[in-house]
Amino acid sequence: MIALFIALATAAATPPVPTTAADGTATCSYHTYQWSVERRRAEKGQAISKPYSQVVADERDPSDPRCSVCRQDQALVEPAKLGLPGVPAFLACAAHVADLRAALENVAKDGKFKVIDIVGYRVGRTRGAVVAGLRTEWSNHSFGAAIDVNARHNGLYDGCDVIEVTGKTIAGCHLRVGGGWDPDKRPASTVTKATSIYREITRFWKWGGEIRGAIRDTMHFSPTGY
Repeated sequence: MIALFIALATAAATPPVPTTAADGTATCSYHTYQWSVERRRAEKGQAISKPYSQVVADERDPSDPRCSVCRQDQALVEPAKLGLPGVPAFLACAAHVADLRAALENVAKDGKFKVIDIVGYRVGRTRGAVVAGLRTEWSNHSFGAAIDVNARHNGLYDGCDVIEVTGKTIAGCHLRVGGGWDPDKRPASTVTKATSIYREITRFWKWGGEIRGAIRDTMHFSPTGY
């Protein structure tokens, strides 16, 4: 009985798999690639176009099937229209854009955090097991279920065997992507737990600067933080 209750509760919490794309069309199209861990570059780029009915489970966010790699399941977020002039528009899963727009509007109203740029939907196999030198799993960006904020000032680090990133502990980590995380030098554009961008986005997503393990992705927000 308990197992049945848990199964029913899980099913009720998971949105149903859509039969048409978020924009109402019956098409799925996207451009993708695989990341080469040896050459440190994108390889095997390809364009995909097919009926939406042929989208398979692997092409959907495992935590929310409404979000997929399809361009047609994405919606435009325009920070400049939300009070953040000069910040370029980006795409995100249509199921998440209402939360993202509200969060950015509140960041703009607060006025203390400087948003320079945001990267959202970007399809690529950049995670998971490596086969023949190439990554085999989609990133959360591939589903439009992640954003990177001010990457030039909020880098992705590995070798971070720390409980919490601070100006002192980050010095022992290895910067892999983006710019150095330095809240003392750039307090207005660096993501920390004290900033409005952290407060607003973590109402519904998690920050990559707090994920478990040796990675600290200080630019990154997603449902899992990864």
